[in-house]
Amino acid sequence: MGLKSFLRDQGFITDEPGDQAKSSANPDSGKETAPAFFPQQQAAAPAGDTTADPSFVTPLPKSAPAKDQLDPTFIKFFEDELVKANLPGPDYFEFRQSLIKTQQKMAATGVVAPEVILQAVLMSFEAQDVSRAKLKEAALHYKDVLKQKNDDFLKGAAVEKNNLLQKRQSAVQSHNDAIKKIKQQLEQLEVQKQQLTDSMAKEVNQMDVDKSLGKEAMEKIERAEQLITVAYNHIQSSIDSDISRL
Repeated sequence: MGLKSFLRDQGFITDEPGDQAKSSANPDSGKETAPAFFPQQQAAAPAGDTTADPSFVTPLPKSAPAKDQLDPTFIKFFEDELVKANLPGPDYFEFRQSLIKTQQKMAATGVVAPEVILQAVLMSFEAQDVSRAKLKEAALHYKDVLKQKNDDFLKGAAVEKNNLLQKRQSAVQSHNDAIKKIKQQLEQLEVQKQQLTDSMAKEVNQMDVDKSLGKEAMEKIERAEQLITVAYNHIQSSIDSDISRL
């Protein structure tokens, strides 16, 4: 899914004229948004609770401000991009999937020790002639892919913000021109001064409205930047954590 379609589906930008039909026919709409390979860790479990996530699931900050809270939709966005870049054969990508699936299966039997789960998955991959070194090498590859997608996303967000700014500036300039023309008419047509003064007041009011046009959309784009950065850091941290154990 492209950046614009993704942001539109998540409500960070609004449809432009002619885009409604395209967005309503978007094949990606309604897809599962829960992260599959880099899930968020749940809140800390009470002492003695054996259902807590193992340590390779990146923990959430205990007191993160609202702007730094992870949004699973943005994590899923990165996951989908990694799926597209998945290399042939078993490597870190499949290793990460196996970690999550094995965790779920073993947790159902009461086994949640992260090292036990990790070793079980490592043995499975070693049996397929996939060493720790190969897993690390592949993990670094996916980190590069992730960084490129993050850079592309932020560049795209910057373009969207610039487009919104240009639209606002164009609207303001249009109303400034209208006001200037009305002032000239006031000088030439004193008889119609009151009527034109009323018109100018309306234009001024409309200009103020148009100045704010796109402000909310701009704030949403900036919010998207914050969320994508948090999601990016979350996945990078997860990969680094996995690498440190390999």
